[in-house]
Amino acid sequence: MNFQKILLTTIVATSTNFAATAYQNQVGFFTNAIKQMAVLDAAGQDIIFKDADGKAVLTVTAPEAEEWAPAGESASLVDFSEIKTAGTYHAYIGDEEIGHPIIVSDTAFEDVTKGSLKFFYFQRASTALEEEYAGIYARDMGHPDTAVKYHSSTGITDAKATFNGAKGWYDAGDYGKYIVNSGISTYTLLQLYQQNKEYFKTLDLNIPESKNDVPDILDEIRWNLDWMMSMQDTDGGVFHKLTTKQFAGMVMPAKATAQRYAIGKGVEASWNFAAVMALAADIYSPYDEKFADSCAKASVKARWWAYTHPAEGFEQPKDVGTGTYTGAVTWTIKLWANAELYRITGDKVFSDSLHTLNFNRKKASVPTWSNDLMLEAFTIATNPDIFEKADVDTAQAMIFYLADQFIESLDKNGYGVAMSNNDFFWGSNSVAANKGMILIHAYILTKEQKYLDAAIGLADYLLGRNPLDKSYLTGFGVNQIMNPHHRPSQADGIEAPVPGMLAGGPNASANDMSACRNHDYRVEGAPAKSHYDNSCSFASNEVAINWNAPFAYLVGSIQAILSTGKSYDVSSKVSKSYLDLQSIKATKQNFKPIKAGSHLVIREGGIQVQMTNRDGTVRYFNLRGKSLQ
Repeated sequence: MNFQKILLTTIVATSTNFAATAYQNQVGFFTNAIKQMAVLDAAGQDIIFKDADGKAVLTVTAPEAEEWAPAGESASLVDFSEIKTAGTYHAYIGDEEIGHPIIVSDTAFEDVTKGSLKFFYFQRASTALEEEYAGIYARDMGHPDTAVKYHSSTGITDAKATFNGAKGWYDAGDYGKYIVNSGISTYTLLQLYQQNKEYFKTLDLNIPESKNDVPDILDEIRWNLDWMMSMQDTDGGVFHKLTTKQFAGMVMPAKATAQRYAIGKGVEASWNFAAVMALAADIYSPYDEKFADSCAKASVKARWWAYTHPAEGFEQPKDVGTGTYTGAVTWTIKLWANAELYRITGDKVFSDSLHTLNFNRKKASVPTWSNDLMLEAFTIATNPDIFEKADVDTAQAMIFYLADQFIESLDKNGYGVAMSNNDFFWGSNSVAANKGMILIHAYILTKEQKYLDAAIGLADYLLGRNPLDKSYLTGFGVNQIMNPHHRPSQADGIEAPVPGMLAGGPNASANDMSACRNHDYRVEGAPAKSHYDNSCSFASNEVAINWNAPFAYLVGSIQAILSTGKSYDVSSKVSKSYLDLQSIKATKQNFKPIKAGSHLVIREGGIQVQMTNRDGTVRYFNLRGKSLQ
């Protein structure tokens, strides 16, 4: 990646006043994929697309303007997908150019894929970032974490005891490391590789491990997995986080030298850890079987601790002020962990655990660190040869239910973006990215173009097709984020922030006004405009690994699918089956399993339970057991 070029682009962007009337992806469009831009005040007018030589190659009459409620305005969604030749184009109304240069390429998302993955390298703890790999963002080592103390909340009371908690990624704009957020981020990146191996086996991220025989994306993930492994206690339980007692100031990592602690131990971190390590065992087996085996053993050990300590949730100690990550929906993490363990073992213990919770499933929702229900659905839906048909039907129903809602929201939508007013809260850009992840899974399962097109629309939104004309990815785009809430970017003395970071995005609540001298950046009636590109705005402009991971999944999956012409084969098998892990315990279930012949289905616009009686008759119930007939 050319960091000098990125810096130059940033300086140009900040010195120019862009008054665009056309909002578009500022990075690039694929030669053989959908291409759209939102144009204001242009209904009925001809939009002329010209190539680099000024030759008109396409004319499109702007359709009727339609409202997109989050923008508080109407726009004409102009489709120029007929341009299928790589090159740079410009759009005009009459003699007036609108929007930004339109770049068409077969590798439109390759650089943003690399950049969003390279972000994780820039977030590495316990190592210096060398100029060879970090360019102008090289820095000294911060937080060696080789002598981490145990906070009393871990249950370990020896004040002198320490352990080696090195490596891992800084969680966000701060320097903490948190298992539950790290877990969903790591899982998302593992799935990105798992579903696009052919593409990622050769993608060079220019990291210190790039010259070995392991795909770079797996080398980067391994840096975090090694840290996660260090957070498992000897009894199998997993510590909740590794931080100082209070947040560090706006300084470089090497200058943040306060004592670090393992803080808390609970079921949230333990179930989460169990799920991630089970998937890691499968993926790393071809490259490092010894490491893969250790992941599998650690997974079942954490699962057993969580199973036998159901009431031990994490509570923030009174003397600690770093991120809490409390309030996770534990039963969803439990489902996720058991699904991952059943996938690699085939052990009935884990499938029984899945079945006991089917009737407790609430309405499917976009995945977050606190609600992992869709992660379980992703795993089961894409492994139909491993899981029971009822489970597969259930998982696929949940995916299609959400994906079809997103598609429906595009009807008469002037921006062509599957986001609603209710999506603009803290981390709204991760909502867009995670919706894209759901749509990619729907595409994998059906190969229906509408799902891939909608996912591309969400990527376009994040890269500039939004009412602020903003690329929310640092280092990329004509009008990009410049002042993220990110300690290294604020303290390194370089004008351009570290590249490849996805800002949190518009937040209609503006929870951080007091930190921004009471600056109210909310725009009434237009939540998609409620954003402040200022480092004070942690509620709209912070960065975080669990936002970058689904963005990398979204753009990386799109690039891989379109460049290889293939998507994930759901008949793929695990790399290694762990058939006899000594740590697996036979467990007596306390819930009545779902009856044979019953499963979840999409019916009448929602998820219902279908029950097949012995005589072959079928009845339907809602998720609370009420008969619908």
